[in-house]
Amino acid sequence: MRSVVRGVAGLPYPAVQSGLVQSGWADGDAVAKPTEAPARGLLGGLPAVVGPLLGASVLGALILHLMASLVAQLPAADALGALSVMVGMAVVLVTLLPFALLSFRRAQRAWAAIQGFGRETGQGTGRP
Repeated sequence: MRSVVRGVAGLPYPAVQSGLVQSGWADGDAVAKPTEAPARGLLGGLPAVVGPLLGASVLGALILHLMASLVAQLPAADALGALSVMVGMAVVLVTLLPFALLSFRRAQRAWAAIQGFGRETGQGTGRP
């Protein structure tokens, strides 16, 4: 049985050593906290801010669009239809809002890293 598991599709099966599973996933805190300064100073870190901000704005626009389309259906609905519209609104918020907030927090961390790099190197402080 072991040879079957180890040789699935011709790929070797990595052994688990002493209960420690060696996965390829990075730690969430290690990914969220940048360990290096931006490559080219202040302008080098701007793509790290713009990407998550763009993602958060797109998700915010999608949330508003879905909520508006659900509200447009509300006046024509009966009591059960109104309840289903409200449940749909809650599902939209519960599903998409955490991702929008996560993107915003990622942009905020990147901006703080840029600001911290500027303070460390003396950029933007008005010093000659």
